[in-house]
Amino acid sequence: MIDVNKPLTNVELVNSMNTCLNEKTVENEFAFIEKLTKANFLAPIIFKGEIENGVIKEDSTMSFKTITNSVDEAFFLAFTDWEELGKWSKQKEQTLIVPYDDLKAMVLKDNLNIKGFVINAYGQNFLITPELMEYFSKIKSEVLEVSEVVVKKNTKIFLGQPAKYPQEMVDALITFFKEHNNVDSAHLFLYSREGEEKPNLLLIIDFIGGKDELFSQVAAVTKLYLGKDEYIDLISMGDTFTKNATKDSTPFYKK
Repeated sequence: MIDVNKPLTNVELVNSMNTCLNEKTVENEFAFIEKLTKANFLAPIIFKGEIENGVIKEDSTMSFKTITNSVDEAFFLAFTDWEELGKWSKQKEQTLIVPYDDLKAMVLKDNLNIKGFVINAYGQNFLITPELMEYFSKIKSEVLEVSEVVVKKNTKIFLGQPAKYPQEMVDALITFFKEHNNVDSAHLFLYSREGEEKPNLLLIIDFIGGKDELFSQVAAVTKLYLGKDEYIDLISMGDTFTKNATKDSTPFYKK
């Protein structure tokens, strides 16, 4: 739920957007997509009508303001904060706080007249088109295929090392982990469960802090190096299985 009593800032999104624009790496791109798709924006509107006790009265109308490019294509305006909105207009603007998903739905509903929305038109000037929206959804769905494995009690797990060691992927992970101080160590195995024919890669990560964002970023790194029918599962260090699995193993990364 959007808390309208708190000022909208989007500091993490702005930082992520700037990082992505300056250094286009897979992990930076995915971090930006994650922040973008969860963000709320200030959208300038034209409202005609009355509001009584927080409810818009019947016959009131509301439309979202747009900006056009050099070929007269229209884009909805979306600002990360009041400072960015002020770069576009010094007037007192009527605004709504609008989530990314709502802006996306508005664009797709009227894609003949609206070609997307622009974030911070007088700042980063980042255009989000329907094609980019589809790409973002595709990237997120692909990363979801790289999941955290859950080892159930009494399940037989067979561990080994890949015959063809994925050195390029490991090097990319080492570079990534060096930039993230919350990762202490990481081990890579080839594993299969009893009854499964095809083994998968297994990455055991010892870290502190939040798991979801870290695993999403790790997944974004690894997906570049996986073949069509290759998969990697992620697991957090800490339970009996992971401690036994890594007891006599040398981590490929250690802080």
